[in-house]
Amino acid sequence: MKYLSVAIVIGIGGCGHEPKQSVPPAVPVSTTKAISEELPTYIILPGTIKSVHAVEIQARVEGWLEERHFEEGKMVQEGDLLYEIDATQYKAQLLQAEATLTSAEAQASFTTKELERNEPLFHSGAISQQNFDQLKTESDQADAQVLASIAGVELAQLNLGYCSIYSSITGRIGKTSVNVGTLVGPTTNSKLAEVVQINPMYVEFYPQANRLSMFQSSLHKGEPMPIQLTISENDSEGQPSISTNTMTTRMITGSLVFVDNEIQSSTSTFLARGEFINTSNVLPGQYAEVKVQLQLVKDAIMIPTKAVMQQPGSYYVWTISKENTATITPVVLGSILGNKQHVISGLKEGDAVIVKGMKSLRSGEAIAVTNGTATK
Repeated sequence: MKYLSVAIVIGIGGCGHEPKQSVPPAVPVSTTKAISEELPTYIILPGTIKSVHAVEIQARVEGWLEERHFEEGKMVQEGDLLYEIDATQYKAQLLQAEATLTSAEAQASFTTKELERNEPLFHSGAISQQNFDQLKTESDQADAQVLASIAGVELAQLNLGYCSIYSSITGRIGKTSVNVGTLVGPTTNSKLAEVVQINPMYVEFYPQANRLSMFQSSLHKGEPMPIQLTISENDSEGQPSISTNTMTTRMITGSLVFVDNEIQSSTSTFLARGEFINTSNVLPGQYAEVKVQLQLVKDAIMIPTKAVMQQPGSYYVWTISKENTATITPVVLGSILGNKQHVISGLKEGDAVIVKGMKSLRSGEAIAVTNGTATK
């Protein structure tokens, strides 16, 4: 009996030491929540600065260029005197035209009086119908000559006025094409200079044809499509340097004002034009990078770009199940804004996505959120 009791005790003691299965530790991760915000979407295109208004200064009468009244490359105001052409012959022509007018007026006065004196005689039968008609014709011809002489005076005054050439706009004037003492005129050396308006200014660029409806819709609705210009400038001293940070950029904002009425078949693009206030003194012909805001997406779901993972043919993010395990959630992506990615579908505002610790994750694996963000 003593041996049997020992065996029972040993048997009972052995049943309490069965091996336990090990549970893998939860994987530590960091999460963040998907947020909802407005998302502007853009395209970026090369553009060229253009003047809103450019005017060629031309000689309208022939003569020797007598004076130049501006400094090349400087601003001129509307109405500023720019050039003077020798006006001697045009002053003489005006005097001649005025003398012709005086003579014509005198002749008209005489024929009118003759007609008036002979009218009673015609009614009394003292002169024939033919003679009276002759007097009336001479009076009409004299009046017509007065009108022609008046036109001659006005033409002479115009030609004399064209000897002084004024700026028709306010802008920056370029290099003069002729020097003082040069013979200028409509048929020889007609172009003297060019004045370009520099505020406001245009920027022209060429979007792809498949964007046409979006651009036209913006103009038809009267909702300005915002644009942003980036202009790069070299601030180096012109000598080699160990520093490569010699380029600076300027940002200028504007809006779309024009879309052309045809597609260029060779490039499948169309001309678009934006307008901006030229506070940076850029000049026509200058290159600019044009960033066009196509639309503004309301309530766009945004997550950090680092949360997005890629697999063949699709994208996904890691989310957290109710059981606190890692879950693969497929997503459809939109555009990127800075370090944030627009998610078109797959997530909603407030959903938690994993942003750190994804490399060692497996679907269904237990996780431990280290930043305290609530689960999905």
